[in-house]
Amino acid sequence: MSANDTIVRAAIHPGIGIARVGNSQDEYFYAPEVVHAVVTPPGGYKDGTGALKRQAARFRIYGYNRHGKIVRELTAADADIAWTVHVANTKAAWYNFLGPMDIPGAQPQELRNPEFRGADRAQLRIDPGPRTIRGVHTSGAGYQFDNGSFLGKPVYLGELRTDEAGRLIFLGGHGVSATPFAHDTITTYADNHGWHDDVSDGPVNAEVIVGGRRLPVDPAWVVTAPPNYAPEVVAIRNLFDVFEDSCLAWWVDPPKTVSFTRHIWPILNRFNELQWVNFGFFLQFGWKAPFDFTRQEYMQRLASKEARFKELRLQVFNLFRNPQATDLQLTAWPQTYGDDVQIPPQAPLSMLSVTQTQYNRLQKWAAGEFEADWNPQAATPLGNLENLPLDSQGDMLDVTALHYCLGGPFHPGCELTWPMRHYTMYYAPYRIRPRAADDPEQDYGPVLTPEVALSENGPLYANGPGDLTRWMAAPWQSDTAGCRAGYSPEYDPYLPTFWPARVPNHVLTWEHYQKAIDPKLSNEERYAAFETRADWFRGLSGGIIAQMQQMVSDFGKQGVVVRQNAGSGGTFPNPMYVETEVGFDTSQALDKNLTTQRLVPPKRKSSRG
Repeated sequence: MSANDTIVRAAIHPGIGIARVGNSQDEYFYAPEVVHAVVTPPGGYKDGTGALKRQAARFRIYGYNRHGKIVRELTAADADIAWTVHVANTKAAWYNFLGPMDIPGAQPQELRNPEFRGADRAQLRIDPGPRTIRGVHTSGAGYQFDNGSFLGKPVYLGELRTDEAGRLIFLGGHGVSATPFAHDTITTYADNHGWHDDVSDGPVNAEVIVGGRRLPVDPAWVVTAPPNYAPEVVAIRNLFDVFEDSCLAWWVDPPKTVSFTRHIWPILNRFNELQWVNFGFFLQFGWKAPFDFTRQEYMQRLASKEARFKELRLQVFNLFRNPQATDLQLTAWPQTYGDDVQIPPQAPLSMLSVTQTQYNRLQKWAAGEFEADWNPQAATPLGNLENLPLDSQGDMLDVTALHYCLGGPFHPGCELTWPMRHYTMYYAPYRIRPRAADDPEQDYGPVLTPEVALSENGPLYANGPGDLTRWMAAPWQSDTAGCRAGYSPEYDPYLPTFWPARVPNHVLTWEHYQKAIDPKLSNEERYAAFETRADWFRGLSGGIIAQMQQMVSDFGKQGVVVRQNAGSGGTFPNPMYVETEVGFDTSQALDKNLTTQRLVPPKRKSSRG
């Protein structure tokens, strides 16, 4: 055996794994493991009872040689592997959310549930302790995180299993959010008194013994997030983009050149993808719309370095919002609310921008400083992870997990929020900096100030179980149901929007999709069906507070937007993304004019007061 084949250390991938809640008791599917994945699981996203399946985070271990190259994946066939995971939910014991604490004008934030003081605040922490699992096809009651409690009530946060190769499978909670206090209803989008949910996060460790030799192992982290209701739609700024932007100068080597296929096309394509989840994006970036970046002739011009197309590139670039802008730039791209949410938008950060790294690449592209390497097959599904070269599998797992998460707006967001853009959160690429077991987090007092939050003694420099998700809304359903689009209809009834890539606003229903592809109908009827979008929240009733409350129990009934074949002929884009598996009776709301339902948003206090 050569030195290149000798394994000297191991690492768990993905570095940050994303599980998602679902109210199905038995069925689950794996999180995507490659980008451009076709991720619809067998039988769909819901089980036979109509309940939403959980997304499982699967972790693998790779052995590395002394040059830092992967030698092989380590499985139960050639190694003794013991996985240990410790997750917790500490939202109710953390601080209220009034906006990101790292932006200008950030406000001090008071404790959630402040009437619990001192040692009594431990009752607000759902911490079942660690679990260890080994072997193949292992599962059972002993591997469940079911002995943590909230104010004395047991709360299930998930469980561990292993697959046929001994890889770790982590399943999160069932989407159960509740309060033990009678008549304690949802009142706001982020900080509901006395409430808990069953999302969680925490470290993933492994003991690996190969040939009687124990290997050092780079640990990982697992996060349980809310459901992804549009699994293949990617946000214009995803969490990988945020990580890359934050860590470019530390651990991530910047590419020497800007590639149109790798760096520019993905940004443009994501505007097109949002046509399936927001009607405003459909009108501007959808099929045959003014900025339909799927038109091959248009793309060939944008991808060309010929001097005659320089002005075209420049005009598209000038439509993007500058991350360093000191004015609002309300009409710039993307038409998405920002971290400093104000309705109507007023401050520069009231609207989201691409990351500075994305913007710099777009700027170089506009100037003609890029590789004209356009590949129309760039979005071809990659299939299984095993189809990739071995030495790229670890990185692919790391990138993919963040690729399908939102990179903003962080108010607070869906999966994770603003601390993730700080390099101090990591000790290596994709590796959360853990807090030592003998180093308990300090008490920051009744109020957490931005100065303390960002200091070297603050909470962004080491993390323990529950520390990533504690910054999120409590419970998650109130924020998911409360964050929509078009809150200023006199400006635009559909835009700006919050996070339609995970929580759709307007969708092509199954019924209208069937009409659009029906060759027996006239072209006029088919186009009319294709251009009709329904309110994704149409199954909820009452005012916005009532709908947030209903989301707690009915989140599993919401439809899932999935890939469907549009047929040949080019009449419509292929594939189309269609709302399926709706659990509500929406027959009375199917053709509702989208502009008729303008719900007043929950009060969002600007970080500027």
